[in-house]
Amino acid sequence: MKVRTAGPLGYCFGVSQAIDKAVKYAEDGSSCRPAHPVYTLGTLAHNEHVVQYLKENGVEPLPFEKPHPNMPGVWAKIALNAKVAITTHGAPPKYYERLDLVTKNVLDCTCPIVRKAQVKVEQLADQGFDIVIFGDPEHQEVIGLNGWARGAKFVGNFNQLFTTDHEFKKLRLGRKVGVISQTTKIPSMFADFVGTLLYHHIGRFNEIRIVNTICPIVAARVNETRKLAENVDMMFVVGSQESANTRNLETVCRQSMGMVDKYAVTLVQNVDQVGEALSDWFVENEMAFPRIGVTAGTSTPIDVVKEVVTKLKELMYERESGD
Repeated sequence: MKVRTAGPLGYCFGVSQAIDKAVKYAEDGSSCRPAHPVYTLGTLAHNEHVVQYLKENGVEPLPFEKPHPNMPGVWAKIALNAKVAITTHGAPPKYYERLDLVTKNVLDCTCPIVRKAQVKVEQLADQGFDIVIFGDPEHQEVIGLNGWARGAKFVGNFNQLFTTDHEFKKLRLGRKVGVISQTTKIPSMFADFVGTLLYHHIGRFNEIRIVNTICPIVAARVNETRKLAENVDMMFVVGSQESANTRNLETVCRQSMGMVDKYAVTLVQNVDQVGEALSDWFVENEMAFPRIGVTAGTSTPIDVVKEVVTKLKELMYERESGD
């Protein structure tokens, strides 16, 4: 029995860099954990293990709120001149403007790939393009991108292009259209989205610019996960339900494996969930020793991945030996 992984796993460089920067920022000026933490506007990365590690090192998340008039909510907790960090997902310009009125101690941990997408969408808006954003409208990164676009003409996923009666929505796009994606989306889904948009609007456009803003690390992990899922009986996706990237990998696994068995793909947040998931699979299947694959979101610590792999090997060895 062998447990295989979908290529190199662990943090992407954006998450790794943000964690290091935030912890160092919390430590600056103090030999111990500061009495007043660094506040992050939303979680620095969408993973419970990361959030807990950061809290233990003086970095405390505040709820992320959409920009709205006065934005009183979470801001009431940010004292004058408090340390504040923008998360890897970025933030809209209004957040920076608001922070400038409250404190000069701002650390920008926006992922470099996300920042490139922000710059690109701002440039397209400046050049008179109507903006279309492929992404989850409530996701922090997408809210930020929409802010840099100064209000996109459309923000949503493939299904949101259609009405409940399956009619294509009237998007009221102009002659110049720029299309970008949330950086953690599945590339093939972005392609399907763009293709559908063009099919229904190609006669209206004088100019369309499609910018591939999907993170290359995310794209590579999607590809490795797809290849592995096609050659195993069971996939474990390690990460948080809050992570869009992790949920997308779960979707890739289910698509690749053809949804043969509802227990064939399992998303686990920690090693404690592995045993139950494996037991459920054995109840439904007579095959004694499944081929197992493991993948993980780009915000999942490598130590957690290793614990899951080790646990799987231990459980399979116990079954093989009859212990």
